[in-house]
Amino acid sequence: MRKRLEFLALYGLSWVLFFQFFRVLFLIYHYKKTIELPSFLWVSSARHGLQMDVSFASYILVIPTLLLVFTANKWKWYNKTLSIYSLVVSFFITLLVVTDLELFKAWGFRIDGTSLHYLETPVEAWASMGAAPVFPLLALFGVLFYLVYRILKTIIERTTASFRKVGFGYTIPVFIILAGSLIIPIRGGLQLAPMNESAVFFSDKSFANYAAVNVPWNYMSSLLNASYSKSNPFVYYDEKQADQMVSSLYNSTGATEQVIDTTGKVNVVVIIWESFTAKVAAGLGGVKNVTPQFEKLSKEGMLFTNVYASGNRSDKGMVAILSGYPAQPTNSIIKIPKKTISLPSLPKEFKKNGWYTSFYYGGETEFANMKSYFLQQGFDKIIDKNDFGAADMNSKWGAHDHIVLNRLLGDLDTQKQPFFSTLFTLSSHEPFEVPVKTVIEGKDPEHLFLNAHHYTDASIGDFITKAKTKPWWKNTLLIIIADHGHPLPETQKGKPAEFHIPMLWLGGALKKKNVQIDSLASQTDLAATLLNQVHLPAQTFSWSNDIFRKDRNAFAYFAFNNGLGWMKPDGFLVRDNIGGNIIERKGTLNVKEEDLGKAYLQASFSDYLKR
Repeated sequence: MRKRLEFLALYGLSWVLFFQFFRVLFLIYHYKKTIELPSFLWVSSARHGLQMDVSFASYILVIPTLLLVFTANKWKWYNKTLSIYSLVVSFFITLLVVTDLELFKAWGFRIDGTSLHYLETPVEAWASMGAAPVFPLLALFGVLFYLVYRILKTIIERTTASFRKVGFGYTIPVFIILAGSLIIPIRGGLQLAPMNESAVFFSDKSFANYAAVNVPWNYMSSLLNASYSKSNPFVYYDEKQADQMVSSLYNSTGATEQVIDTTGKVNVVVIIWESFTAKVAAGLGGVKNVTPQFEKLSKEGMLFTNVYASGNRSDKGMVAILSGYPAQPTNSIIKIPKKTISLPSLPKEFKKNGWYTSFYYGGETEFANMKSYFLQQGFDKIIDKNDFGAADMNSKWGAHDHIVLNRLLGDLDTQKQPFFSTLFTLSSHEPFEVPVKTVIEGKDPEHLFLNAHHYTDASIGDFITKAKTKPWWKNTLLIIIADHGHPLPETQKGKPAEFHIPMLWLGGALKKKNVQIDSLASQTDLAATLLNQVHLPAQTFSWSNDIFRKDRNAFAYFAFNNGLGWMKPDGFLVRDNIGGNIIERKGTLNVKEEDLGKAYLQASFSDYLKR
């Protein structure tokens, strides 16, 4: 009996040590972020994460413990069964750990159940990994998997060899009770609240908190809870109070300044630029010579200098732009068609009022479930990867930007007017492949990212140069806006810099040119702003705040995984929703402003749940 108990203790302890080693590996892999932390926080991350490590190790121990009930007289089968069990568990855990190392770079949070949505389109998921060191990661996975399994296999073989016969009268009660008692470490102790992320979040430094999180625990928790939850995890106030606080942000009754000529019905073209962060736009304080065409065009139109993306992924940005709907921190409404069908949208409103609507994308519109959303929102024509020839498929994602832009340019010549057309670029997405000679040298992800933006910039510049010669240009408004920002380039630190995006209005229909609009705004504000300019109803876009309305309450909200940003003209704050800490702050925002940010999160997520 003692040897059986020793085996369980050694097997469980091994997993705890593996998890601590994986944490050290995470800190090493992200050494740039690690060295920004005081060294005592490295140890604190391991210490606070230990409780979650023990919790998940206890989950793993449940099956081995229950199977020991049947080893009273024979146990060779137990050796074989535990070896297979360890093989499977080791494979999946090491796969999660290695995948998380690279995904954290792109996503900024530990891997969770949202990754499964991208496996629905495996080609695009693989393309996203194109800029990652895939083969070194595969090698690392192979080494870790072999070592973990080899150690566990050795423990199983050596300890089970020492088992001796015991009566069922001992094994049945002892190991059933022992298996039941594992609920205590699984839930993190005897306290009222069971194990959750708050148990390991301890710092106002986000990276230190993320390092404390146990990856497999986090992944399984998101699958078992967040994906199916019907309750609002972000409740801070009475529901009516939260709604009233948010409504006060949209109570402006001032007139809208007219900046476009609406003598006739205006054509509208919206170019959504993949990952177009303000950090690559020199006119917004970004890196110089990355987007020279955009800088040139900014002098010909209306540049919005203070716009922030609502979310950190394309699926969230698409809904923010076209439906004026804020992003959710832990979910994405575009993944749930029964919810998106209830959303208002620009294509739906334009089509209802006589515009011909179209959407252009060089990749697969099924990616991240976007196609169902586009179909619901009334696009008359959807052009995607399937509409381009094999010769145009010169990217892992699909057709490159200049090919798709040229297709749109040709189609607009024969398209019924007025038209509302949207184009989503893709070449500045990982793996940052471009079909032209490299301009910005460098093989690391940052330089590949910058070079891809230089290519997309040139493609858009060429498109606009040609569009200016078309008869429809004089009556057209063209809008360039990003789907979201990006952690790269690492020239500016902090969440606001990652969410800061450019927006530029151009075209013959624009009355004001070579001007900058510095008013603070959100990506979600485009919908109401545009509709009011063309004199179409905007009342259903309740989360959109007209940028040109006088006496408007200027603010911007953004959401990232379990966090929010709250921007006001006199400062900002970034809040960690799990630990309840303010992790970034600038300016003079007080407690009331933090309350408004929390109320906005609560009310917007409540609206999401009700749809």
